[in-house]
Amino acid sequence: MTTVTALHPLMSLYDFSRAGFINVEFGLDAKSLHEKRQKLINLEPADKKQLEADLEELNRAYANLKQKQFSLLNEIKQQRNEIKQRESSILADKLNQQINELWQKLNLTRFRLSNPDLMLPEVSQAMLKRIEEEVQKAVELVAEKKGIDLVLNASLPNHGKRNMQRSFEILTDKNLTLAETDLYYAFLANSKETQAQSQDREHREEGMSLRQDGAARWLEQSRQPAVQEQLPINPHPLVLKGGINITVEVVVQLLKQYNCADQVVEKLTAMLQKKYQ
Repeated sequence: MTTVTALHPLMSLYDFSRAGFINVEFGLDAKSLHEKRQKLINLEPADKKQLEADLEELNRAYANLKQKQFSLLNEIKQQRNEIKQRESSILADKLNQQINELWQKLNLTRFRLSNPDLMLPEVSQAMLKRIEEEVQKAVELVAEKKGIDLVLNASLPNHGKRNMQRSFEILTDKNLTLAETDLYYAFLANSKETQAQSQDREHREEGMSLRQDGAARWLEQSRQPAVQEQLPINPHPLVLKGGINITVEVVVQLLKQYNCADQVVEKLTAMLQKKYQ
């Protein structure tokens, strides 16, 4: 499941260092992807100014609510009348709810300012869920075609819950940048690297052995535990569908579902067959 999930076409849009998907549709060529992403990164001055104003207002409102909370909690501690103490506690609960809601808005505004090219967190989570469901469906389709009744999931995650902070630290240390998934996207789009991608790759690969293509490089990187922690792989079910390895067929099913070019499918199939033969 690790391999299948990592090679899902939509994972080519995932930024592991920031745990989110680039906010573009899948299917663009590499050049168009780069141009659209740059446009997202370079926020319009008016939009940036508005977000900064919103952030300032939210910070001010948050500080005021925290001050009210502090005063109210002190009042509750000093209150001797049980009825009034109960009433104040109810007010404190409502105030705490307002503070939590405001904190979420603050985080969202900060996120939009810092990551203008990413989908919103809840959208990225929905995308990961979609990938998980599509992988499971692809397994079922391939198993049904082959008449297989039992498939074992050999790729169990190292942790039951994704540890984003730990993954970020490890991925940064390993120098796994967006360029890795960028190259995989370029491979799936069946298009050449942009000049910027080429320069970035050459800089990172100084002193390294002969470079691999985007798919091979991404497949190798996806085997890192820190990467696998962020892939939408659940520890259950252990039994998926069958008793023979259908990894290649499932990957092909997903690639065709996203209308990847025959040349791309054939190249990736050959690479996977060599890996699993």
